[in-house]
Amino acid sequence: MEFLLLWADNLDDALGAVRHLAPKLIGLLLAIALFAMTGIALILAPHALLAATGLILSAALVEAVRRKRRLAADS
Repeated sequence: MEFLLLWADNLDDALGAVRHLAPKLIGLLLAIALFAMTGIALILAPHALLAATGLILSAALVEAVRRKRRLAADS
């Protein structure tokens, strides 16, 4: 009987830890999945992936310049 109580207590502790760490675990799994999908996309369609990456990076650059100009205009 004591063995079952200890097992249930350990299970409860483990579930509490998983509940606490769930966002970090999900984020890690998502990052690994995105990394794997990027590798697969580079193998299957390198030109399309590189074009999409360039588009995303250029949009980020344009947004950074726009924010910098807005901050300069507000000052």
